[in-house]
Amino acid sequence: MEQRFLPGMSPGLVRVAEAAKRNPGRLLSLAHHIDVAALRRGYKRIRKDAAVGQDGITKEQYGEALEENLRDLHQRLKTMRYRHQPLRRVYIDKGGGKKRPIGISSTEDKIVQEALRELLEVIYEQDFLECSYGFRPRRKAHDALRALDQAAHCGEINWVLEADIVSFFDRIIREKLKELLQERIADKNLMRLIGKCLHVGILENGVILTPETGTVQGSTLSPLLANVYLHHVLDAWFEQEVKPRLHGKAKLLRFADDCAPRRRRKEAEMVT
Repeated sequence: MEQRFLPGMSPGLVRVAEAAKRNPGRLLSLAHHIDVAALRRGYKRIRKDAAVGQDGITKEQYGEALEENLRDLHQRLKTMRYRHQPLRRVYIDKGGGKKRPIGISSTEDKIVQEALRELLEVIYEQDFLECSYGFRPRRKAHDALRALDQAAHCGEINWVLEADIVSFFDRIIREKLKELLQERIADKNLMRLIGKCLHVGILENGVILTPETGTVQGSTLSPLLANVYLHHVLDAWFEQEVKPRLHGKAKLLRFADDCAPRRRRKEAEMVT
């Protein structure tokens, strides 16, 4: 697989991508890449109309003293004094009378999440398999549909099994996720920061809830963490454990927590 560079990567992130591609093992000395420049890029990626967190501070308000705020934030990150504020819980319509819980972070926490996501993304884009499409740069749902359509019409696949992991984001086992991350990340400071974003309280009706599982939907970091989890437990498992045992051709397509394994008919009947 060719090395994957992302648009607008800083020279430091290019070096991280090169190291990640060259070394499939654990990477040291990563946290220093979350510097003021990375935080500034994170701030710029936040939508102007983004919903505010429980502190009520908008992007515009935070930006009134942007450089001073970013330097202060960076100093707190360096000295491990940064604390992620509780998320503000809201509910959006999911259809069929159901509602989906969303966690809204403060502007400052969104900046940290964006900087973390950017750093982790350049590492894991060197690892992620071609079968995954959701929440990845330069990959869209139409790309997954195009790949599915191509496989369906090539004559080699005639069964498609569709699966959706129910409440996946809410049920991720955090300790297992951290174990999987530590297979790649040896920087304790970075893992500590990820933990602060992962083990964050949720403010609902004046009460702070502390769920023990899941990555809160609404966080810009959650989709990437979910992809890391599924890369290990589904994508790599399918490639390394399932496919070698099959006689015919098979392929997995995954968009976030929706997946479609495709097989020849006889083998599909064996697992349905």
